[in-house]
Amino acid sequence: MTINRRTTARALRALLGHADRLHPAAILVLVLALSGLAQLAAPLVVTLLTALVTGAKAATFLAGAAILARLAVRVAATFPRPHTAPPAPPAAPVPPAVPIPRTSR
Repeated sequence: MTINRRTTARALRALLGHADRLHPAAILVLVLALSGLAQLAAPLVVTLLTALVTGAKAATFLAGAAILARLAVRVAATFPRPHTAPPAPPAAPVPPAVPIPRTSR
């Protein structure tokens, strides 16, 4: 037997069909068990939602930074570029240093 959508739906309908025949104490135990599972899963759900919101905020921040960078490049392109001075002529060669003789003391 394979588990697919049809068999899962059939099993769920069968369980719900038998729910009205359950003893009230069994229904109470099931409700308590399911509520306990929900409370145990709540921190995980909150953590996952927090991570999702944090990821969305980071994506928004990066998208805004990309838009501002693109705008800055466009604005910078509208300003004329400064004219730089031509390079200076080469300096005169430095004469070699004359060694100073050492005198003995």
